[in-house]
Amino acid sequence: MPSPRTMPEALNDAARTRAGFVFVSGGTERFVSYSDLRCRAIQVAAGLRDAGLRRGDLLAIVLADAEEFLATLFGASLAGVIPASLYPPATTSDLPRYLELTTSILRSSGAKTIITTEALVPAFDRVRAQCPELTQVLAHATLQGPCDEPEEMPKIEDIAFVQFTSGSTSSPKGVALTHANVSANVDAFNNHGVGTTPDDVAVSWLPLNHDMGLVGMAFGALYGRCPCVLLTPHAFVKRPSEWLTAITRHRGTISFGPNFAYDLCVRRVKDRDMAGLDLSSWRVAGCGAEPIHPPTLAAFAQKFAPVGFRKTSYLPSYGLAEHVLAAAFPARGRAPRTEEVSADALTERRIAIPHKGEGLSVGLVSCGKPLPEHQMRIVGENGRPLPERHVGEILLAGPSVMLGYYKRDALTAQTIRDGWLHTGDLGYLSEGELFVCGRAKDVIIVHGRKYHPQDLEWAVDGLAGVRRGRVVAFGATNHGRPDRVVIVAEPNGTVATDLLTDSIRRRIGDLFGLYVDAVALVPSGTVSRTTSGKVQRAATKARYERGELVAEAVRS
Repeated sequence: MPSPRTMPEALNDAARTRAGFVFVSGGTERFVSYSDLRCRAIQVAAGLRDAGLRRGDLLAIVLADAEEFLATLFGASLAGVIPASLYPPATTSDLPRYLELTTSILRSSGAKTIITTEALVPAFDRVRAQCPELTQVLAHATLQGPCDEPEEMPKIEDIAFVQFTSGSTSSPKGVALTHANVSANVDAFNNHGVGTTPDDVAVSWLPLNHDMGLVGMAFGALYGRCPCVLLTPHAFVKRPSEWLTAITRHRGTISFGPNFAYDLCVRRVKDRDMAGLDLSSWRVAGCGAEPIHPPTLAAFAQKFAPVGFRKTSYLPSYGLAEHVLAAAFPARGRAPRTEEVSADALTERRIAIPHKGEGLSVGLVSCGKPLPEHQMRIVGENGRPLPERHVGEILLAGPSVMLGYYKRDALTAQTIRDGWLHTGDLGYLSEGELFVCGRAKDVIIVHGRKYHPQDLEWAVDGLAGVRRGRVVAFGATNHGRPDRVVIVAEPNGTVATDLLTDSIRRRIGDLFGLYVDAVALVPSGTVSRTTSGKVQRAATKARYERGELVAEAVRS
């Protein structure tokens, strides 16, 4: 394992090579060497210092353009400023609500400055009055300065960056990671998980606001000093074959995606799109960030075998932002190890018993073993380690465990106890390998991205036609498949049912880029509350899954 490196040190190492990023957008490709990116980052750092930012200040970055984002991220690091990634608005059609959603993050984090696009500067300027510590909003294009050597580099124990969730209206959670955390994780998965070398070529469409896109693909390539091709997420969603075409054109060897990405390719890549594809160079096809569905992997391998894809290229994985990214990988070069277990035993007895042909079954995929120098254990509700094949909470320990939640000491103390990170995820061990089978917490995961139900509820709560405080959002789980997003709301009778359903879907889509699978409009009094006034989310979800609440519209 290499010695721990800060982000600027890793960029310095990469800048000595001829490799770099290829930014693909709108049918054009632009190559930016790691050396050129370093120079641009130094210019950004000078611009930040000229703007009055000081070491330790928090800088919020709201940029969708990959090149601008990376230059700003590394520039902030060179300046000793703490960069924090915030999701840009999915659309501008509901910008006021988006600004409300992000204002709580800006206010509670104490962000000093926002770097964004020229178009969004006026909008963010309007929220400064609600954020006492926010002194300025700057356009990325204005950050200029000389490409001189930086005077001072960050220390390995300094915070490298903070990653906030997609939105946190009531209690924002920002994962604070040190340079030591980042280096430990990237070097471990590069050397022992993926096996990255300078001869590799990474290809990704994943957003850089997502830990898999930023750390797994962009940092993985840069720290490994190999080229990295970056497409836009929009290009992939609009035409999934673009991902495979880029792998073919650049002879990509490493590319990761959530389960839904492989499923989307199976469903939407047509026979005519297969002409000219050659996936024989793809040696590591990572899959993680959401439940992995064995039939999806099998269908993708079968469909694309004629163009060179090998099922032994799959590398299912488990990780989370609080652990930088990766926590467990299987051995490379083998087909995914799957288990078919009894659904009843798994959910009711919390034991993974091989399915014998009676009752429902659940197919699960092994995510392998923990990274070197990292530890994992499965514990029961009493906190004691469980034997193999018993389901419990996944705990992690080691150098990748986050410093903590930014400015949330109490929450950090609840999450990291006695050196162990309590993930809230459920799983079991079989022959020492991890099988993830659920979550203890009610976070919703769709297309590899996490959403807090409180944020969705808050967004819908402000709509005309909805009773205030009578909205519940949750993910209807289906083992091995992405969560189905469900909104249960009590209407106040002022808006027609079909219009209200459309309004709810449109609001969630505009703010989060998320499709709502089902909207259940229910009679007054249906959404129960606790004595402290909180909606009873678990009870409402249970009633919905029993079929007691009728959905107005459900997508199959």
